[in-house]
Amino acid sequence: MTTDRRSSNRDCDRRRLLRRTTAIAALLLTVLAAHAVAAPPTKRPNIIFFLVDDMGWMDSTVYGSRYYETPNMERLAARGMMFTDAYAANPLCSPTRASILTGKYPARLRITTPSCHLPPLGDKPLLADSAPPHQEWILPLSRRFLPPSEYTIAEALRDAGYKTAHIGKWHLGLRPEHWPITQGFDVCFQGAPDPGPPSYFSPYGFKAGSVTDGPKGEYITDRVTDEALKFIESNRNGPFLLHLWHYAVHGPWGHKEEITKRFMDKKDPRGKQGNPIMASMIKSVDESLGRVLDKLDELKIADNTLIILFSDNGGNVHSNTPDDAKGKRAPKGSRRGQMIESWRRFAGDRPPTNNAPLRGGKATIFEGGSREPMLVCWPGVVKPASKCPEIVSSVDFYPTILEILGLAPKPGQILDGESIVPLLRQTGKLKREAIFCHFPHGFGGRSPAATYVRKGNWKLIRVYVTSSAFPDKYMLFNLKDDLGETTNLAAKMPDKVKELDALIDKFLADTDALIPKRNPAYRAWAPGKDTTVAEADGVLKVESPKRAVIQTRETPKVAGPLTVKLRMRSNKGRDARLYWATEKNRNFTPDRFVGFNVTRDGQWHELAVDFTAEADLIGLRIDPSMGPGNAEIDWIRLVTPDGRLLKGWESP
Repeated sequence: MTTDRRSSNRDCDRRRLLRRTTAIAALLLTVLAAHAVAAPPTKRPNIIFFLVDDMGWMDSTVYGSRYYETPNMERLAARGMMFTDAYAANPLCSPTRASILTGKYPARLRITTPSCHLPPLGDKPLLADSAPPHQEWILPLSRRFLPPSEYTIAEALRDAGYKTAHIGKWHLGLRPEHWPITQGFDVCFQGAPDPGPPSYFSPYGFKAGSVTDGPKGEYITDRVTDEALKFIESNRNGPFLLHLWHYAVHGPWGHKEEITKRFMDKKDPRGKQGNPIMASMIKSVDESLGRVLDKLDELKIADNTLIILFSDNGGNVHSNTPDDAKGKRAPKGSRRGQMIESWRRFAGDRPPTNNAPLRGGKATIFEGGSREPMLVCWPGVVKPASKCPEIVSSVDFYPTILEILGLAPKPGQILDGESIVPLLRQTGKLKREAIFCHFPHGFGGRSPAATYVRKGNWKLIRVYVTSSAFPDKYMLFNLKDDLGETTNLAAKMPDKVKELDALIDKFLADTDALIPKRNPAYRAWAPGKDTTVAEADGVLKVESPKRAVIQTRETPKVAGPLTVKLRMRSNKGRDARLYWATEKNRNFTPDRFVGFNVTRDGQWHELAVDFTAEADLIGLRIDPSMGPGNAEIDWIRLVTPDGRLLKGWESP
């Protein structure tokens, strides 16, 4: 009986101990669970995208300029990573801006020129089926707005709880339905139309948008910085996304004269850069960056703010040169007139900048058109004062930001870029094979309509429309050995051309890119007003009830004494003339013609007309009859005085 009682007591003690242990464990788990719930999540970084307009790869001391002064860019580079081989997805602004916002190549978006300040095209096709007979190629048009259906990086971050702001240049749609406020930005300060501000000084002159004028003479670079600092201040507790997209250093090149004067006597030891207006504008942009960095430090949020500095295309090397100024006039006292006068006073006939050692500049398919300065500061992750030689593109920013924040793309969303987080963390390289730039429009004699691929050290340019300036269908460069793209290796390395050209084929197919196509109605010699032409049996038949005219711009660049020979027959008409146009006098004018005699007997005659081109030839015009008449032309040839053939039109 006693034994049973003791055994029972021990069982009771065990049960009480078990209950106490269980209770203590439960209490401990409850405390731990409560503590786990109360622990703050990892803080998401603020993101500032600082975009400069038209700033070239060499337009800062970080990248080697010995003329410009950019201490705050140096300050940012010391805090973060400098990229040596960063590219805009297009050599012009609107397409690159669209690629940043969407992570898609401009070819896919069909925004390939900066025409987004113009009214939408409506139902007009972006690639026409035909064109006037004088136009050999049909070039694609560019969409004039970023489609609202695109899910922008601003929308992605706003949906993730970020406060978003776009401050500065937009240039992705003229109408309100295409402005930043409809593309995911809670706050916007932008004017329209906005390829550049009508004036850099208040009153700014925008016709629409949210930009308000400040005190008379206020500088817009300072004003957009003020607006950005207000946004940072009011969202200091974050997280926020700020696009501070400057109007500078784009035209109309407004500058603070007190800063400009400091650069008037400064010399570039390299002997390349030397425009005091551009130096002044870059200095003001650099001061803007410094103010942003100071504000982040003041608010003690710099350590939790990711900063990206980038440019939308290469430096401008063509504007305000003597060639660019031809024929341009502005009323005295007008804003444009004042800008031109200011430019002449401070900069003379210098272009805005010089991209050497890169070839070309803004609006060209060469390195000077799309290789960009790029700095990324991500405190605690990116190693300070580091440098990255990997090839990156503006399409990469979107997927990079998503990965940083642990966000996934929407189901079915296409992103052409690749996250560069492994490069920022210095933990690996990118997986893709190459990047691309599609520019199917060309830029006169400075750049052909073309697409390029960059793979490793190799760059292949596929030219769609060859010309005397760009006679080769392919241009192949080894950028490691030839950064200035001076030696075309295509003829010597056909296998490399074939390999890279296949990548271009794949890119064009994948993005459904529009490319130039030959005009089925094209004639090398096109009819003028009131003239009809037809071709039969290789002979060009020309007829007019008023004055027969045919003309061509398909000429070699030659000057001096020349001869046009032609085989022609006619049975009706009076007099005949040859006109020519040159780089110096680009139109067919009454003061530059040679008359010649035509026997109108219906028989074939070979004629020769001598003339002298005072500068490089760019066009010829033949009037087979100065009144009602007709003619049949078998061939036309341009020759030197000693008979050497320069150009032949065997079937004009």
